[in-house]
Amino acid sequence: MSKVALAGALGLLLFFTYLTAIRPAYAFAYALCLLFVIAWAWPRIAIRGVSVARGVDPGTPTVGEVYEETFEVRRKGWIPAPWVEVRDLSQIGDYQPGRVISLGSELVKWKARGVYRRRGWMALGPTSLRVREPFGLFERELKLTQRTSILVYPRVRPVPDLMTPSSQQVGSSQAFGAWADYPPETGGVRDYTTGDSFGRIHWGLSAKHQRLMSKTFEQPLTTDLWILLDLDRAVHFGEGEESTLEYGVSLAASMAAQVHSRGRQVGLIANDSKGTLLEPHRAVRQDRLILDYLAVCQADGRTPLTQTLAWDRIRRLPRRAIAVITPSADPEWVRLLQAVRGRRSTLIVFYLDAASFGGPEQNPSFDMGQDVDLYVVRCGDDFARLVRTRDAIRIA
Repeated sequence: MSKVALAGALGLLLFFTYLTAIRPAYAFAYALCLLFVIAWAWPRIAIRGVSVARGVDPGTPTVGEVYEETFEVRRKGWIPAPWVEVRDLSQIGDYQPGRVISLGSELVKWKARGVYRRRGWMALGPTSLRVREPFGLFERELKLTQRTSILVYPRVRPVPDLMTPSSQQVGSSQAFGAWADYPPETGGVRDYTTGDSFGRIHWGLSAKHQRLMSKTFEQPLTTDLWILLDLDRAVHFGEGEESTLEYGVSLAASMAAQVHSRGRQVGLIANDSKGTLLEPHRAVRQDRLILDYLAVCQADGRTPLTQTLAWDRIRRLPRRAIAVITPSADPEWVRLLQAVRGRRSTLIVFYLDAASFGGPEQNPSFDMGQDVDLYVVRCGDDFARLVRTRDAIRIA
């Protein structure tokens, strides 16, 4: 029975009680009216003393990991809450941690588990709290706007060994940068010390401070691997995790993690809408900087890989390894890659087969050359099982 119908019935009862003037009828009508008022006021008063606390320890979350959230619901005051519904309003797929509880004087606590389904920012909350009185006639709802924001990173998977490319497996030479190949940079000045060469003296500051000042030098941060990530929206296909975009981002994160774990430096260039360029920096952890970018990047670029300014940047770099991640079948970028390579540079290409992700059949036939480490990545492939195809100069 709806609340309006119940109120109408009470009104009729009072009317006929007045007409009949029966004393027990008056007592019964007054009792029902009092019960109606109590039922109306109960959830409004009880909800004021109910609080919800949500907590999660995100750590460094990646796509596919399981997270655990803790809920704590407590009540203050003397009015019990026999029916309390806690509901999550974040609309995260496959995750509804709420439940209906009976709340007395003791804390009610439970844990809920979910899975990080996609990278980027994810918010847990807000929370809906609904209290109903024992008769089920009236309820009161309160929305708690507090949110917990978590940055979810892309999957980091095992990838083939990039630090020993196949073109350098014979002999002891390394294609990755060495500090000795880079000229030192001036890092600051200090007071002159006996034995310092005259070439180290900073004559301008010495004249200003009226005492000899010597320069200090620092070796520049070298970049051992440059990742060129194609984020042109026109070449990406698929949806969700089964898309060329997510595979490409996961490959970039996996390569960066592998190289950083060996004490090497990684730079990243992307042809997104901002023309992103991430270089090593002494004051910033480069591994976290790259992961932060890969967690939120999107294929929103309008510049094809063949027209990006990244090639001019790569051409000016000293000894380097270049890793290209792209689903583009345009042979022009292959020509540019060969043109910008330097002496003893290592070229690595991860070609994402768009047709396996639901894209059109592109039938690429560009010539990569024998000295390029080529990997063809298809939907469902295990990165750890990718095989170098240096012996195949064409993609079939």
